[in-house]
Amino acid sequence: MPTGERKDLIKRLEGKLGARILTLVTGDRQGMETRIAPDELSLVSEHLAFIKPTKHLALFLYTAGGDTIAGWGLVNLLRQYCERLSVLVPFRALSCGTLIALGANSIVMGRHGLLSPVDPSVQSPFNPSVPGVVPGGQAGTQLLLPVSVEDMIGFLDLARKEIRLKTEQSMTSVLNILAQKVHPLALGAVYRAREQTGSLAKRLMRTHSKDKIKIDRITAWLTKELPTHSYLIGREEAVSMKLDITVPSEEVDQLMWQLYKEYENWLKLTSPFSAELDLGTEERKRVRYERAAVETVSDDTLFQHVFVTDNELVKVPPTPVAGQGLVEQTVVRTLFMGWVACKDGEVL
Repeated sequence: MPTGERKDLIKRLEGKLGARILTLVTGDRQGMETRIAPDELSLVSEHLAFIKPTKHLALFLYTAGGDTIAGWGLVNLLRQYCERLSVLVPFRALSCGTLIALGANSIVMGRHGLLSPVDPSVQSPFNPSVPGVVPGGQAGTQLLLPVSVEDMIGFLDLARKEIRLKTEQSMTSVLNILAQKVHPLALGAVYRAREQTGSLAKRLMRTHSKDKIKIDRITAWLTKELPTHSYLIGREEAVSMKLDITVPSEEVDQLMWQLYKEYENWLKLTSPFSAELDLGTEERKRVRYERAAVETVSDDTLFQHVFVTDNELVKVPPTPVAGQGLVEQTVVRTLFMGWVACKDGEVL
């Protein structure tokens, strides 16, 4: 687990910004994705205890999203330890990551920085299901599909704006069709999630702004008006939306990008998981996958919590597959998955 270069970059960034830095990176490596989740809050608390209350705290953030309540809790936790909070966005801080950034006095956004809408997709027991097989293989298991706010609203807008249904009776029929495909309780959960996310966004911005018109406008953009949840907001557009964007100096921008690249290389963010490639020519192999990290530097020591998965990879004899002949397969058995505490790369 390489640490020297990251530790140096964090210290240099702290010097340039005049702030203590905590890094939170949830990996989006294909097949090994992680997300913002409640279990990270206790880990962040431990790191804040190392940092101690400080005038200026900066969160270096890379994430594809996660649990919005966990994001809300994270910002409230960070604000207990500082007078001023910044969020550093070297690259992606999407969905819940953007929600977290709304709670900062300043979003320090590099030239590669990207934000996104914060409208949620909802997983509930009442979501529509499709036949599938879970890893490990129980045939006939029903896999639940996420229900997104923009898809539900898009369907209703299609009826209103494109097909031009206007009568109460016709719209009632459209709603009945929707309810036949998606359980009414799932639709209710989607609506409640959007209302909750909008409320959280406003409350986070109110921690550092009293401009109600601006807060309402930004909330509407990020929860309702952008065309799709996967829409990407670059720095220039974020500035035009009146988000609290700080454009860093060229030196700070480069340091942020270099630190991101260190995480990208360490966590293999751009290399899709492949059991076959990792096993290679061996028959059996144990592999540790490092998937997310929370890190701080204190007294020249890099304190870390790293989310890892220990897998055992086993090559099984070729089996006949219809139309393909004999096919080699690799069985993946998870031996451990969770957070481990480290110091300068060594597991404690």
